[in-house]
Amino acid sequence: MDEVKDKINQFGLPQKEADELFETLSQEVLEILFHEYADKSTDEELTVMENRIKEAKSQEHFETIIAEIASTVYGDQADQEIKNVYLDLLDQFSTAVEEAKALAQRAQAGDPDAIKLIEKAQQTEDYTEVMNKFSE
Repeated sequence: MDEVKDKINQFGLPQKEADELFETLSQEVLEILFHEYADKSTDEELTVMENRIKEAKSQEHFETIIAEIASTVYGDQADQEIKNVYLDLLDQFSTAVEEAKALAQRAQAGDPDAIKLIEKAQQTEDYTEVMNKFSE
């Protein structure tokens, strides 16, 4: 996970936001792994794992659960597969940030299509949620 955290730190975020991004990515990784785990598990095993996830006490505990699920899904390749999922998500995040920057630059330059896209995005629930998070 150090490689993933190092890549996050390359974004230049304050430590608190970098930690929050890692936690958000961890939740996404868990969701991806959980879907694959569901295909290989009984309903009872799935229920037990769901309860363990809900009761996770810390980020470290959460990471342990992710590792256990990955071990069940990927076997000996679990560590590498987890890292690959994190890195894929980070690449998607990085691409989205670059696209957002480019759109903002186009809007600032007066591009009417870019301005309309930004105005439309500002009316979404996702935008409101992100803005509320940054104003905390």
